Amino acid sequence: MHLRLRLAVSSLLLGPMLLGVVVAGGPASAERIPRPVLAEGFADPTVTVRGDGFVGFSTGSLVPRAYAAGPDASWRATGSALMRLPSWSHDDGDIWASDIARVGRWWVLYFAAPVRGLGEYGRCIGVARSRSAVTGFKPVGDQPLVCPSFVDVPAADDAVPIALPGLPRAGVIDPSHVMAGGRPHLVYKTDRIPSSIRLLPLTKNGQHAASPSVELFRHDGVLENPVLIERPAGWVMLLSQGDFTGCSYRTIWRRSTSIFNWTEATTGVLLDSSSRLCGPGGADVTPMPHSKRLRIYFHAWTCHGTTTPCGPVIRKERVRRRSQAVRPMYAADLDWVDGVPVIAGFL
Repeated sequence: MHLRLRLAVSSLLLGPMLLGVVVAGGPASAERIPRPVLAEGFADPTVTVRGDGFVGFSTGSLVPRAYAAGPDASWRATGSALMRLPSWSHDDGDIWASDIARVGRWWVLYFAAPVRGLGEYGRCIGVARSRSAVTGFKPVGDQPLVCPSFVDVPAADDAVPIALPGLPRAGVIDPSHVMAGGRPHLVYKTDRIPSSIRLLPLTKNGQHAASPSVELFRHDGVLENPVLIERPAGWVMLLSQGDFTGCSYRTIWRRSTSIFNWTEATTGVLLDSSSRLCGPGGADVTPMPHSKRLRIYFHAWTCHGTTTPCGPVIRKERVRRRSQAVRPMYAADLDWVDGVPVIAGFL
C-alpha cells in the first residue's frame, strides 16, 4: 500500500445502490455499474507497479497473486506469493490482507497468518521477503513481527503486549507499510471491537521492529485495513468501515496534521453503496507505471457467478453461499478536486 501516494477524498453522501458516484462539488449522475478488473475472488488487494504493469496480492491460502502486463491489460491469476507458512503459524485458515513494499534491495511482504490461542480467527503479523515481486516470498525468522504476548508462539518483534486494557484478545491484522520521517513503519489493527490502530517503527530494512508500537486511536465499531498517506497538509488514513459481509461496508478517510495525534481528525467517505457497488472496501492505492497518476484497487461483493453486485441480504453467511457471493477486484482512476482526491472513473 504505497505510501505518499494515497488519497484524501471529499465526503460522499450515503445513497441507494442505484445512484451514481458522487463527485465532490457535483451532483450524483447515473453511470453504468462498475465491473471488476479481476472477476474471481481477490479480496483485500494490495497492488504494486512492476515494469509496465502491475502485480497484486489478496487474502487467501499462501497469499494469492495476480498480474497485469499494462495499465489497461487484463488481470490473470499467477499462483501464490508465499512459498510456505512461517514456523509459528498453522494452516487452519487463510492469510488476510497482505501488503507489499520495496525496501532497499528486497521486496517485503507483510501478512496476517493464523495462530492457535487467539480463537477461531486469531492472527499475528509476519514478514516475508523476495528479490522480485513475482517470485516466491520466504518468511523472515522464526517469530512474528507483531503478536500478543500471551500466545504460545516465539516472542514477537513488537515488544508491547497487545492485551491492552479494553481491547479484545484476538490478535492483529491488516498490516500496511508507510514511510514516516524517512524511515519505514507499519500501521496495523488490533482485531475485533473496539478497533485499535497502531503504528510500529521498523528497522531500515523493514523486516524487524525498531522500537515498540504506539496506539494512534480506537473506535467503538469496526475500522480496519488502515493505509497511511503523507500529504502536504499532514496525514491521511484510508480505512474500511463496518461489517465486511454486507453491502454497507465502505471505504472512508481520516485526515490529521500529525501522524501521532488523531483526536481532531476530519473524516469523510470515499466509496460506499452510492458507487453502485456492494460493500467496497479493502482498498489500496498505487501510481500508474511511468506516471504520477494514481489508481485505487479494492474489492466488492458480486453474486450468482456474474459481475452483478449483490443485494443487501448477502450479509448472512447462509445467504452468501446460496448467492455464490465472491469479492472480485475493482479499479478506479483518482483525480484531485480542491486539494483532495476523488474517484475520476471506474475502469
